[in-house]
Amino acid sequence: MTTLTSRNGELNFGPDFPVVLINAQLQVLYRSSKVIDALKLGKIERLLKMARFGAEVGTDMVDILLTHPELDEVALLPKVAVAVHEELGCPISLDSRNPQALAAALDALKPYKALLNSVTAEKHALVTLLPIAAEYGAAVVGMPIGDIYGMPKTVEGRMAEAQVIIDAAATYGIPKEDIVMDAICLAASVEPGSMLVTLETLRRFHEELGVATTLGVGNAGHGMPERTQIELAYLLAAIPWGLDSALVNSKTPLLIEETRAMDFLSGRDPYGLRYIKHYRNKK
Repeated sequence: MTTLTSRNGELNFGPDFPVVLINAQLQVLYRSSKVIDALKLGKIERLLKMARFGAEVGTDMVDILLTHPELDEVALLPKVAVAVHEELGCPISLDSRNPQALAAALDALKPYKALLNSVTAEKHALVTLLPIAAEYGAAVVGMPIGDIYGMPKTVEGRMAEAQVIIDAAATYGIPKEDIVMDAICLAASVEPGSMLVTLETLRRFHEELGVATTLGVGNAGHGMPERTQIELAYLLAAIPWGLDSALVNSKTPLLIEETRAMDFLSGRDPYGLRYIKHYRNKK
């Protein structure tokens, strides 16, 4: 089990808990020039609006990605992270490879425990980012892409690169309980059958490595019409195989309802208490 903290309390990732839905809409790489121009001036209200929408529909936390050549990420990441936390009180995922920006944001979020998304198995990423996570007590997303297999297309390749991350994290005093491993979601339109590899990877991450899991399901429907339907199908299929959390598009129709239904059916929400609570909140 991996635990994050925030003003709202603890949020747990793991096989005995409902799937954690992470609002991925605060990623500026895919935003219009209007959004970028506003951020250059320090105006973050549009991002806060996206965060509020995600919380209102029922996502559990927010992922913030501000890596862009026109933005000062070191100044902006802590500002947005603190503003979102003050607005929603939820845990924060910091989606960056910039060590200065990460350190600034993690320091600004103290005393709460955030998620660093993500650390690959490449040596330069391990020696640069893991010390920062250790210093601030952050949990990390492990992305099993590394110097041995590159982007692994097989379960064995992903297991091997994941073990590299786990071993490196241990040298900095980061336990497996603070690692959430990404099983890698590829675009099915480009890599037919790749979902089956990912599902088996999720199962083995749980059973053999003993770590919590995550996926960025936004890749699943790339190049296809009505892609959010494919992404939702991918998410629901992955839950019984061991998916503990996912980066999602909070605007996906029926996202919360179907995820909570699968939590109930797969035993992550005994007696459907969280499903019923969401139903009553909607009413």
